Amino acid sequence: MDDMPQYRKYMTQALELAHRGAGWVNPNPLVGTVVVRDGEILAAGYHDRYRGPHAERMAFDYADKHGIDMHGATVIDTLEPCCHVGSQPACTDLILSHGITRVVVGSIDPNPIVAGKGLRILEENGVEVVYDVMRAECDAINRHFFHYITTGMGVRMFFWTVMRPVQGFSCIASGFASPVIS
Repeated sequence: MDDMPQYRKYMTQALELAHRGAGWVNPNPLVGTVVVRDGEILAAGYHDRYRGPHAERMAFDYADKHGIDMHGATVIDTLEPCCHVGSQPACTDLILSHGITRVVVGSIDPNPIVAGKGLRILEENGVEVVYDVMRAECDAINRHFFHYITTGMGVRMFFWTVMRPVQGFSCIASGFASPVIS
């Protein structure tokens, strides 16, 4: 049976959730999570604020609070689950402790401390991983995060240091770029 249409349906919902964090999670990525089993959404979450719970944690906390058993469920994630402890615990540990059997992911996290390691940990522990579902859409919502992680510069800093001299722009006191007019 081809599950891709179902994965795309739930990934679309996860993307809609992820967008709710726009303007609140920077410099972290926008992430949405939907947890499903047998065609039913068990829980969902999104990263809603900087240093706040990750999308997976929000979904699992909801399930735990409401007594929802997650064993055998599928996690649909817009971005690879983290596998490190920072301001939040590792999402891979959370997924494994709840008996999730499959993770469907849109984007691989380019952050060097994750960068495929989260998915490898899951696979090594018997979780099936489905890669690149709606990858273009998932990558697009995090283009600023990806730029920041891969260059070390925010988009505004990139414009100031690289594009301004090339395109004849200067920054005015407000910090926004304006064209140089002779």
